[in-house]
Amino acid sequence: MTRLEISDVTKRFDSPGGEVVAVNDLSLTVDDGEFLVLLGPSGCGKTTTLRMIGGLEEPSEGEITFDDIRVNDVKARNRDVAMVFQDFALYPHMTIEQNLGFGLEREDNDLSSAEITETVHDVAEMLGISDLLDKKPASLSGGQKQRVALGRAIVREPRLFLFDEPLANLDAQLRKSMRTEIVELQSEMGITSAYVTHNQEEAMTIADKIAILRDGELQQLGMPSEIFNEPTNLFVAQFVGSPDMNIFDAKMTDEGETYRVELADSSFTIPAELLPADVDTSEVTVGFRPQDLFLNASSARVQGHGGPVLESSVRVIEPLGTEAIVHAEAADGDITATITQFHEIVEGEAIEFTIAPEHVYIFERETERLIKGRLGSETSETGTTSEVEV
Repeated sequence: MTRLEISDVTKRFDSPGGEVVAVNDLSLTVDDGEFLVLLGPSGCGKTTTLRMIGGLEEPSEGEITFDDIRVNDVKARNRDVAMVFQDFALYPHMTIEQNLGFGLEREDNDLSSAEITETVHDVAEMLGISDLLDKKPASLSGGQKQRVALGRAIVREPRLFLFDEPLANLDAQLRKSMRTEIVELQSEMGITSAYVTHNQEEAMTIADKIAILRDGELQQLGMPSEIFNEPTNLFVAQFVGSPDMNIFDAKMTDEGETYRVELADSSFTIPAELLPADVDTSEVTVGFRPQDLFLNASSARVQGHGGPVLESSVRVIEPLGTEAIVHAEAADGDITATITQFHEIVEGEAIEFTIAPEHVYIFERETERLIKGRLGSETSETGTTSEVEV
């Protein structure tokens, strides 16, 4: 296993329009056996970061270390990393067995032909592709090709696994099953891994840690639950979660034991214990996740907490089986809610949504930094925090 550390790394490219900074002053650490996901929109620098880890690009500044050993000047073939790409990158003229064993035959590992064959067959059995060994890539499905690509990486037993959107070319159902297999394999082998994707659902389900990038800069590094419940800023909050978070401009005033939050056409209170003691801003942005909204009549408990009540008119209902995404119009702005009690709702109907104060996000308007996350926290006199039960 390997501990990966990226310290103050910047990557610049020359272009006809001038210098482009693809990654800017990036620092993060991936401990032995951890699964890191680099997440962000197109052009945020996540693939460039992965290529620098793999030795395909050299940092303009900063250091990359494996177990505290600097590897900036180490060639890619000498870093002992295995990369899995989006396009599978299999040799079309070779059989699957030859594809799996090719890397071992080229490396100076003192393995005999019999040992390479045994290793290849063991990995093929692990991945459930033993019956494909005599076939060539052209005859395989997308899922089978991806298993072969994974096998070619696994067979080498590298220090690091690097995945560059490996599931992007697969259909939705196959992506779900393949990401489960990747997580199981990585957990079983315990190899430190870095995985690039722009799919936030994929990131949330497979990562030990998520690093969210924007314009080459790290926005937040944390566990999926931290990213979802305590996003560093509004960008992270809006990028993670589906459907998108509902966002409203608001003003917040201190009323002693509570804070009053005033939207354009409604207001509600937040217990002061749910906010940090040093809140000193009045101009805020309020966020409601669609999954946290309830129909007002269906949740007396939430009403009892004094959460906001949003009067709205249903625009569109998108049934998803046991739940539906409801798009509605309110005086404060458009609202999207994911609810289970949707069968009696019709388009054009007037309904009310509400949400528990513990689930309300609050951001400073100007800086967009987080003031209060989804679960809220209660600060003690010692300065420690504890989650408030919902």
